[in-house]
Amino acid sequence: MYFSSFDFPHIFFVSSFLLIVFWMIFFRSRKYFLAHEKATNYSINKRFTLIRFISLILSIFLIGIVFLGPVGLMRNSSTSTDGIDCVWLLDVSTSMDVRDVSENSTTISRIARSKSVIENFMISHPENRYGLIIFAGASRLVSPLTSDHSSLLTFLASIDSRSISTGGTDFLDALKLATERFETKDNTTHAIVLLSDGGDMEDSPNMSSIKSVLQEENIILSTVGIGKTKPSPIPIGTNPFGDTVYKKFGGEIVLSGLNRESLRNLADVGK
Repeated sequence: MYFSSFDFPHIFFVSSFLLIVFWMIFFRSRKYFLAHEKATNYSINKRFTLIRFISLILSIFLIGIVFLGPVGLMRNSSTSTDGIDCVWLLDVSTSMDVRDVSENSTTISRIARSKSVIENFMISHPENRYGLIIFAGASRLVSPLTSDHSSLLTFLASIDSRSISTGGTDFLDALKLATERFETKDNTTHAIVLLSDGGDMEDSPNMSSIKSVLQEENIILSTVGIGKTKPSPIPIGTNPFGDTVYKKFGGEIVLSGLNRESLRNLADVGK
């Protein structure tokens, strides 16, 4: 099974939580059995206590699974289609909250526009299998390749800039995770579509290693720039008076615009 939160912090937290709860239940049950061992109804109480103990263990285990965020089976959907396998890479960094994109005569955020692009393309091309990865300073698999488009769109609707807490724009980690989603032994066309405002120049990695992987696996990489080149302030919330609060660094408001050069460098890797 795939988990959307299958990383070290989540695993450590869930494992520690489960171990502590298991120990508390075991210790309490042991004290109970020792205290009532000589009672006449001990065998009956022991049976019901064991049933309750096992039920509690199972319930807590399932809660731990929920914390890790299951999103699919341990294999990609094998439904045969005449389409392609496409993995969406969606930038969810805070700069994607900038509202500088026009759609239907209204101004919306870059991340809202990106989600709209993904949804419209999937509706127009239902023959393809799609996967979804979100990234900022870290990457997370939201959905493996699947033909169940409705489930993927449900996951997509809940995504925002708070979906990943690590700041930044790590293209390399996201691309590596995406290349691992494809089945190398089939003849289906493999494509990665990255939607981003480009990030800062210091976020642009040396792509030589990922380029060799893309060429070896015959994966097509396309980039979609979202936003305007004119820099705009990055909203990070509202104050108690309802006014928008913008990201600052050194007392100055941070501005972010579409970085065409960064995305162009990425697109060149996929050629």
